[in-house]
Amino acid sequence: MINLNKVLLFLAAIIWGSGFPVTKILLDAGIRPYEFLGARFFITGIIILLYLRYKKIRPKKNEVLLGMLSGVILFSAFSLQTIGLLYTSASKNAFITGANVIFVPYITWVLSKEVPKFIYFISSIICFIGIGILSFENEFSINYGDFLTFLCAVAFAFQISVVGTNLKNKNPMVVNGFQLLTAGMISVVANIFLEEMSLFTRVYSLNEMLALIYIIVFNTFICYSIQTFAQKNVNPTQISLILSTELIFGAILSIILLGEVLTLKVILGGALIFSSVVLSEIKK
Repeated sequence: MINLNKVLLFLAAIIWGSGFPVTKILLDAGIRPYEFLGARFFITGIIILLYLRYKKIRPKKNEVLLGMLSGVILFSAFSLQTIGLLYTSASKNAFITGANVIFVPYITWVLSKEVPKFIYFISSIICFIGIGILSFENEFSINYGDFLTFLCAVAFAFQISVVGTNLKNKNPMVVNGFQLLTAGMISVVANIFLEEMSLFTRVYSLNEMLALIYIIVFNTFICYSIQTFAQKNVNPTQISLILSTELIFGAILSIILLGEVLTLKVILGGALIFSSVVLSEIKK
């Protein structure tokens, strides 16, 4: 029997995969990282809260607090990912971000005392080898953008685990609304102090506006609503596995939209990372 929640998560993974090349296009056009995140999260958060008000849904204190905590983590993850994308390719950014599935069981272990299976330790080793092949440059120095993306993967895993272990008996839409609003508010403040308020002074071209609208509507509003809703009925490890398929779609769409060339190193490293993700879900 088809599980609707898992189908929706898979759809979200496809849409999220498309976000890597679209974000790269916006950054290459000169849009600043916090400017991008501010527009993306603040607008989406406001839309969700207006919807809740229209439906006369009253947020509970524990839902607001969970959303705010998750929003801080989400801001950290996307800051690292977006800034990292300035210094690396969209395909490598997608592959390394997808490795967040490897860290979810360990963080969930700390939060819920659920001991990971032995297979996770094996898959973690394979994942780190894949990231190393992808990221190490000449003289064994690591690419700066890849390092930031690696930290972003850890932050994403933390966000999935925190929400997944605390969402029971809470309204997912309320949590998601305050999560995105919090991430958006922090991004706007960062843009004001670190990026000369470019969010409020830039004149956007039609193509930039269309790309931003796509990211806001599909990659943020729809995908995070799907993820937060599904987290009530699917465990964090399964969620991270399904969403990790975004790394494949991200790489494929980066080739199509950006003309990126997948070198042997990227193919081998990406294959190891994806294999470790699949291996992590193999049962005894």
